[in-house]
Amino acid sequence: MLCCLLCNVLLWLVERRVVFQVSGSPGRAALPRAPERMRQGRAGSGGRAAARLRGGPAGWLQRGTALLVILLLLAAPARAALLELMVDAPDENAAVAAGLDEALVRIAGFRSPALSGLAEALLADADREWLRSRERRGAERFLLAFDRARLRSALQQAEVPIWVGSRPALLAWVVLERDDRRLLLGSGMDEASVLASLRDWATGRDLPLLVPLADLEDRRRIHTADIVGGVTEALVEPSRRYDPDGLLLLHVAQRGDRARARAWLSHRGHEVQADITAASAAGAAREAAAQAVDRLGARVSRVLVADESTLVGFGGVAGIGELQVLRARLGALEAVQSVQIRQLLPDAVVFALSSGVDRQGLADMLAGEGFAAADTPRDDAETDLWFRTPRARR
Repeated sequence: MLCCLLCNVLLWLVERRVVFQVSGSPGRAALPRAPERMRQGRAGSGGRAAARLRGGPAGWLQRGTALLVILLLLAAPARAALLELMVDAPDENAAVAAGLDEALVRIAGFRSPALSGLAEALLADADREWLRSRERRGAERFLLAFDRARLRSALQQAEVPIWVGSRPALLAWVVLERDDRRLLLGSGMDEASVLASLRDWATGRDLPLLVPLADLEDRRRIHTADIVGGVTEALVEPSRRYDPDGLLLLHVAQRGDRARARAWLSHRGHEVQADITAASAAGAAREAAAQAVDRLGARVSRVLVADESTLVGFGGVAGIGELQVLRARLGALEAVQSVQIRQLLPDAVVFALSSGVDRQGLADMLAGEGFAAADTPRDDAETDLWFRTPRARR
């Protein structure tokens, strides 16, 4: 009950527009700023009464609670330092090689020749400081823990491009063609385990994947011919019920003991395609999707530079809940190394973002994430960039 009361008080203080300043040194915080009229001494007897109140028990309570707010926010969990992967391999060396490849692809966001070259160089390193632990969990099963920061640093030093923004939530429209029949696959129908294979692949890539219901409404609005022909424009309106970031169209055709999958991926004005033949429908679909994502990643990637700190303000942040969501969203971007609160303002916040992209690259990345550039709303907000925060996303 005490915790709930404290949370309610903190939320009330933030939403009542209590203004704090947070210094650049961790753990230090200034006291709440007085309103402008009180600071200039023009509030008359009311201002003097308020000044006495700030000096009394209520004032100390407000200051103490404000400090608790700041400490609460500063203590927000950061991205996990370890990247743990379960790998199936015949021996430990093969497991480490496969796990390293998967870890690098997950951090970079896509597979590239430069990334494969880096994996070979890291495996040749005798120290292997990027590998924190390895544990056999079965005859041919290993649990590996990789140091995410060291792998990110290795990608940066080797100038391997990475997907700096958030990974898009893709809606997968899949048609399986077999025995002259075309089936629209969905959460209620997954013949040949095509969707299950896609889900496993997406999880390994840390990529959100949405699967349609393929219910009566979808079947009424979706024409399988549009998916087979890769007509992404025809799928935009029917896909709105799932609120995706992009569309992944897959046509998988089974012919005897071979399967062919053609993929079309549409995301933020980018259109890429892939065509794969494999032994199974599930394998072909997975490899076609992977190839399409790799081609998209090559278009939107950047090479990380030395991390630098940029003061970025975000307007339209109402309450501590939205503040925590915003901070977590920024911290999830692979290019962002740390997110520190520098200033809390009424309905706004200023973060010091340490990132591996320059100021213009950071601005472009945030614009791609849906943040709209805006003018600084207050003179006392010291920022390099200022954005309006979009409404909460999925």
